[in-house]
Amino acid sequence: MARSDQEAFNSLFRALYPRLVHFSFRYTRSKAVASDIVQDVFVMLWEKRREIDPEQSPKAYLYRSVRNRSLNYLRDHSGETIGLEPMSESRLSLPADEDGTGEEPEELVRLLNGWISDLPKRQREAFELSRFDGLDHEEIAGVMEVSSHTVNNHIVAALYTLRDRYHAYQKELNKEQRL
Repeated sequence: MARSDQEAFNSLFRALYPRLVHFSFRYTRSKAVASDIVQDVFVMLWEKRREIDPEQSPKAYLYRSVRNRSLNYLRDHSGETIGLEPMSESRLSLPADEDGTGEEPEELVRLLNGWISDLPKRQREAFELSRFDGLDHEEIAGVMEVSSHTVNNHIVAALYTLRDRYHAYQKELNKEQRL
């Protein structure tokens, strides 16, 4: 990209645009606003392509830029009503009876999504970037502007919390089945 390779830029755009829109949507709760933010970030990336450190992950740079622009949007439009669009896709899905509980997978997916939403903000952000957006610890560290060790701590804490909640759910489910 630093050499103005439009094909490389187009490949990056096609590969990351949908995921970045979804990522921005988590903040803005507006598909149109999220799309605009991501387009603006890609325009900015192209305009500054020669200034960007070639050692830096373009993926992490884009996620961090989208995150910052999304947060700026929320700050600048805090008095407006946003978020009227329903989220069109579940963050998590399971094949039928994959959970082994005999329960409807939709119920477990709903519970897991709720548990993820209840995580502390930074844990949730690190967990979602890792598990839903496929970023590695170094890329997440770049997005969140923390060390990769801190990212690991957030993800581990999130996984412990989710595991504990799942075990409590299983215990309650087993208790109900015995009655």
